Amino acid sequence: MITILAIGKIKQPFVQQGMHEFLKRLQQYTKIEYSEKNNLKLDNINGYVIALDEHGQPMNSLEFAQFIKKTTLEHKNLIFIIGEAKGLSEEIRKKCSKTISLSTMTFPTQLVRLIFAEQLYRAFTIINNEPYHKQ
Repeated sequence: MITILAIGKIKQPFVQQGMHEFLKRLQQYTKIEYSEKNNLKLDNINGYVIALDEHGQPMNSLEFAQFIKKTTLEHKNLIFIIGEAKGLSEEIRKKCSKTISLSTMTFPTQLVRLIFAEQLYRAFTIINNEPYHKQ
């Protein structure tokens, strides 16, 4: 199971539509859950927790697909955390098992959700040798 926890609410309708589309597509590969929280406590979360943070480990799409493949074999639950505009607190980052970066560029937190959902979908198509990803 993969869970995406995002701090704050999606405001733009086009981001909501895009998230809906990619979450629907992901259902053919894995059980997926998306949740928005006003604030986040990691005390009662069970699973391999991964922070999305600009200072995390950068990966290209193929590396991310291999990471997903390996990590889903090793762990029953993967939990990805997306922070708000000012990022994740140091307290939350310290509690995470891993921190990855989507890019060295800065994106609006609303778009990060959509970009990440697309990259997660892309990773599963790569793992399943489907033609979505172009090299």
